Order: sequence, then structure tokens, then C-alpha cells
Amino acid sequence: MTIKRTIYFLFVLLGCSTVSQEPIEIINAEKLISLKGRGVTVIDIRTPNEYENGHIPGVIHLDFMQSGFLDKIKEQKLNEPVIIHCASGGRSGKAAKMMKEAGFKKIYDYSGGFSDWKKKGLEIEQ
Repeated sequence: MTIKRTIYFLFVLLGCSTVSQEPIEIINAEKLISLKGRGVTVIDIRTPNEYENGHIPGVIHLDFMQSGFLDKIKEQKLNEPVIIHCASGGRSGKAAKMMKEAGFKKIYDYSGGFSDWKKKGLEIEQ
């Protein structure tokens, strides 16, 4: 019986750990479009100059390089999913980790960033 209990305990323990959802999920352009269509907020964290030279339509702009970035991003609802992106994935990866530590429950990181969006010929606002 002890072996059966041990196996059962390990099964439950390992099973539970795979059920939990990671707060940060790397996504591609297609997933971003799908999530955005369902009302998930998209935040462009590039510099103002990068943003003004073109951005994904309907995004919120918050400059990752600006002091107070974390305070501003915390104005978003921590319990609601959010998509972040930068130019190519470097800053968004760092921002996602900061957001996770700040208590955000679900962060989608568009790792291809705006350069991928542009390369795919998707809609851009100026």
C-alpha cells in the first residue's frame, strides 16, 4: 500500500503542476490578431519615435525606456490579460518579467514585435 500511495501522491503532484498556466506566453502575429479581436489590450512599449513611425492599430503606447514605466503599466488591470510588444522582442521579454513580478496574471509577449508585424505586411497606423 505504501508504494501505491507514493505513486498516487507523485501522480497528483506532477499532474497539478502541469495544469497551472504560466503567466507569460510567447505569441505570434496570428495569435495577437485573435486575442485583440476578443478585446485583449495591446501595449506597444517602444520609444515615442519608434511608435510615431508606425504602430499596430488600436494599441496603447507606454515607453519601456521612460522612468515610471512600471507605475504606468500597473494602471492596467492586473487580473485581465494583456499583450505587450516592442520592436523585436528584447524589451517585451524584460517587461513581461517585470509585469509578472508586479502581479499581472496573464501576459502575452509578441516576441516578433513590430518588425515581424511590418514584415508580414499587416495593417499599420502612422
